[in-house]
Amino acid sequence: MSWFDKLFILGLPLVPKGIMRRFSRRYIAGEDRPAALRQGASLQKLGYRVTYDVLGEAVSNRQEVQEAVQEYHHLLDDLAQNGLERNVSLKPTQMGLLIDEDLCYETVADICSKAESMDAFVRFEMEDAPTVDGTLRVFHRLRRQFPQTIGCVLQSRLFRTLEDVQALLQEDAPLNVRLVKGIYLEPPEIAHTQGEPINQAFLQAQLALLQGGAFLGAATHDEKLIEALQKALQDHPEWKPRAEVQMLLGVREELRSQVRDMGIPVRVYVPYGEHWLPYVTRRMRKNPRLARLALIGLFSKREKEQSEPV
Repeated sequence: MSWFDKLFILGLPLVPKGIMRRFSRRYIAGEDRPAALRQGASLQKLGYRVTYDVLGEAVSNRQEVQEAVQEYHHLLDDLAQNGLERNVSLKPTQMGLLIDEDLCYETVADICSKAESMDAFVRFEMEDAPTVDGTLRVFHRLRRQFPQTIGCVLQSRLFRTLEDVQALLQEDAPLNVRLVKGIYLEPPEIAHTQGEPINQAFLQAQLALLQGGAFLGAATHDEKLIEALQKALQDHPEWKPRAEVQMLLGVREELRSQVRDMGIPVRVYVPYGEHWLPYVTRRMRKNPRLARLALIGLFSKREKEQSEPV
């Protein structure tokens, strides 16, 4: 990590919100739903799959949970009305996991019920290590009730992930997994802390999921991991319908278009909402290089919206 990166992390709490908002423009569609819909429509025209993410986490009261649920209901309605892909992502603690596990299940089930009725898909995200067991318990219940509608997330950083993969594959239900490295810095007693072991664990989990018949969303901006997926799909063309690469809005857009052009479907996550600051802060703290990219991004444009889909 460079001296600039270290200074940036230390000074992050002092950065004015206005400047952070400018940094965020490349990575956040906006603070309201119409902005997200416009961004998603542009990406869909370019040939990308799109997931919409209402920002928010660590909700501490039931009113905030219900506000988030209502926003997802409105989002699903607007996606359908505008002919956009009906695919959304939500966080367990946004749905009340820290308040009550049953509340979390009930609120996500409410969204899933609506999603199921309109042939939509819900990604039940994963957060830091203390919430993993509760998240998987809730997901287990949701998966039994909405097997075609709900998917989960696993983090290769955690030592336990391959065992979680194997346990999920043993259940008699469709399995859709977004596999990530993991943005949360966890204790070395429970998680890999270096890049290479995290990558190796990612590849092991990826192979196990594909061999086990799951749908894989390989969420990465790492060329080596994408090359490994490409090689696996070339060796096993029967896996191609069950795999895609997933990338974050504004990150490595040139690579994103290269992956799309090589024939692997690419899904772009489009986050939006008033609670954008924790999202941006966490990612910059995790990877201060994003600050330099964001600074450059203030003077550059996203992939041309008028390009034709490939």
